[in-house]
Amino acid sequence: MNRLIINIITSLRILFGVLFLLCVQFEFGTIYLILIFILTVISDVCDGWLSRKYNLSSEEGAIFDVICDFIFIIISTWALVLKELIPAWFLMVIILKLIEFFKTSDKKLVYEKFGHYVVLMFYTFPIVAILINDRYIVWILTIFITICAVISSMIRIYRKFY
Repeated sequence: MNRLIINIITSLRILFGVLFLLCVQFEFGTIYLILIFILTVISDVCDGWLSRKYNLSSEEGAIFDVICDFIFIIISTWALVLKELIPAWFLMVIILKLIEFFKTSDKKLVYEKFGHYVVLMFYTFPIVAILINDRYIVWILTIFITICAVISSMIRIYRKFY
């Protein structure tokens, strides 16, 4: 096992994001979106597990993992924006959270528990929104996740500077 294989598995999330976007745009059906989401989660779990199992973990690999996660999140969320299921400003929340994560991490990635939950909400939000398929509930979720992202950012910034 080498890093190249692990990085290929990690980068599959970008491909899965594009496939998610295409399935939403061409209305392939919810079952395909669920399958893509499951494959995305499997790739996320496998790359971490393999890198730990074969002692190939690195800071560069962790950064690549985070970037691929956020690319999937941004592409899959963009698909919902294009279908007018969620507001476009929510993409800015995600992008700002990614920037804040790297800016408050310095040279080594710094994780905090609440922020991890926020990213899980970002990650699952597109498929949850598709499955719920109710604009009112999806809007409420969008606002809730945004509030959680702001709280998480406040925690990170406070810990960084105080």
